[in-house]
Amino acid sequence: MVNAIPYYQLDKRATTFGPCFTGSPFPITVSLQPDPPVPGQDCIFTVTGTIDSGINPGAQIVVQGFDTAGNQISDPIVTDICSIPGGDPCPATSFSITNTVTISASLSGTYSIAVSILSETGAVLGCSMGTVTG
Repeated sequence: MVNAIPYYQLDKRATTFGPCFTGSPFPITVSLQPDPPVPGQDCIFTVTGTIDSGINPGAQIVVQGFDTAGNQISDPIVTDICSIPGGDPCPATSFSITNTVTISASLSGTYSIAVSILSETGAVLGCSMGTVTG
């Protein structure tokens, strides 16, 4: 008799998002597809939450990458929340945003992704950060 251990592929780990180090006035939830993101390919970000103070025209979602030293990787991706096709109408308090972002082909190793919701005046309404390990 042979004892066998089932084989599971363990090299892919889900990215766990939590509040940014700077805090988050209102919690937001972030999920990725595929998770982890694949450099050079599109990744679908789904961001949900409730902002009691409201999301008004001019509000933005910002996606940023950081290396392990906290240095920003390339330019942030900034999108006007109220103009996302199929998105929630503005003004709103609860939201569900689905946005496709092309991941930089130069990303490798371990890096962090920060997703922020900014008011029309640039104030941070919500922020979530997750680390992709490679």
